[in-house]
Amino acid sequence: MNVLILCDSKFGNTQKLADSMKAALVDTNTVHVRPASQGLRETDGIDVLLVGGPTHAHGASQPLKVALKGLPAGALVGTRVATFDTRFRMPKVLTGSAASSAGGLLKRAGVSLVAPAASFFVSRDNPPELEPGELERAASWARTITQ
Repeated sequence: MNVLILCDSKFGNTQKLADSMKAALVDTNTVHVRPASQGLRETDGIDVLLVGGPTHAHGASQPLKVALKGLPAGALVGTRVATFDTRFRMPKVLTGSAASSAGGLLKRAGVSLVAPAASFFVSRDNPPELEPGELERAASWARTITQ
C-alpha cells in the first residue's frame, strides 16, 4: 500500500509520531511523510492518508488547515483516511483537538474517515514532550489503520 503521512509539527512531537508510524509501516508499505506546508498536491495513488498536527487554539494549526481546505471535493474517494494530534492530557472540551478539526475539514471535502480521531499526549513542560509510550502507541495505531 502507498501510505502518506501529512503532518505539521511545532515542537517536533508530531514529527516524531509520524516518523514512528513510518517505521512501523515501512516493511510492508511504501510510506512517505510530508509536511503540511507542502500540501496535498497529488492525491492519486494514495491508499492510506494519515493526517496529524499539534492542537492550536482548540483545533488544527494554520498550515494543516490550509493544506486540507485546498483539497478538491472527491479527491480522496476510496482512500483510507484517519487523523491524529498532539495535545495535553486533559478533557478534550478544554484542550480541543487538531485531529477532530482536521477530520471536519476532510469530511467537507467528501472524505469518509476510517477511524475515530486519535490523540497522543504531551507534557505541559516548555517545550512540551511526548509522554512515555506515545511513540509505541502511535506505531500501533498506524498499523491498525493500514490493516
